[in-house]
Amino acid sequence: MTSFKLGDEVCRDNGRRGVIRAIFLNREAARMCAVETNGALDFIEASRLSVPSRAELAA
Repeated sequence: MTSFKLGDEVCRDNGRRGVIRAIFLNREAARMCAVETNGALDFIEASRLSVPSRAELAA
């Protein structure tokens, strides 16, 4: 499992990219991240996020 920090750019499991704005645990003790995409926040389990490849970061 990748450990993310605030401000990291991530790819969601549906291919969209965003920036981590908050990290917290939900009631089931699963690690959750608030990911900002185009000004909107989505709350996603950290296991559904991945680090973008270097080619995607350069674009």
